[in-house]
Amino acid sequence: MGALSCLIATVFCIPSIAAETGATIYYSAAPWDGAAYAIEIPLERTNDAALPTIRINIWGNPEFPESKTINFSGKEDAGGGPGKGDGRASYQAVLNKSWPENLAGSITFKSLQKDRPVSATYEFATLDGKKKFKGNFQAVWGNQPMRIVR
Repeated sequence: MGALSCLIATVFCIPSIAAETGATIYYSAAPWDGAAYAIEIPLERTNDAALPTIRINIWGNPEFPESKTINFSGKEDAGGGPGKGDGRASYQAVLNKSWPENLAGSITFKSLQKDRPVSATYEFATLDGKKKFKGNFQAVWGNQPMRIVR
């Protein structure tokens, strides 16, 4: 099974992501709440997931020169309302073609600085507890910062 270990009886999957799997961090933005980062962590294909991916959005463009942990309740308001938190984490069985499932858990960045590879560990679960994910990655930047036009 490679880096993916699944205990079928408990529906507990622990993917371990290495840098060569292609984790990517992007500069992002939304008109209602401004700048953000988007991180896509591809997971190993399974029988029920053709292109499984964890997507993490972090509101704002913060930089963490030292280790920093961000926690997610799985109930963050993606529309930028009062319950928006620091971002949002979700899982999709088929990237951009399946309904995202909100994730609760945390991500710990070794550091997060512009134009440098981003290393982190994560531990997430779907809100129903049926899928659990734990691993680490090193993401490369997928785009340049957006130009601000005022």
